[in-house]
Amino acid sequence: MEGRALMMTEAELLDRIGRLSAERLTLCVTRSWVRPRLSEAGPAYDETDLARLRLIVELTEDMEVNDEAVPLILGLIDEVSALRRRIRALDAALGAEGPAVCDAVIARLRALHGDGVA
Repeated sequence: MEGRALMMTEAELLDRIGRLSAERLTLCVTRSWVRPRLSEAGPAYDETDLARLRLIVELTEDMEVNDEAVPLILGLIDEVSALRRRIRALDAALGAEGPAVCDAVIARLRALHGDGVA
């Protein structure tokens, strides 16, 4: 299965997250906090869904975050993750250009934002 995400059924997912009830999972899917793929056997969940559901359980059960705040928190986490991916891509692109380009970009950033940037 190399290159493919591990997929889990609802029962497997609930087994891996002992504190998650079937009702709570249904709520998470209904509110689009997780979006399982549809397979012939029904909803299929991947490792990202598993991690997201574990976070939701931690937020709502351990930290007592109310359901209205969950989408805001998930949205912020998604935004941070997207920014990290973009920064890694930018870093790789700059690294491929060589030291002269990197030095020029660092100098420009310092000129725009001060010495604390790079």
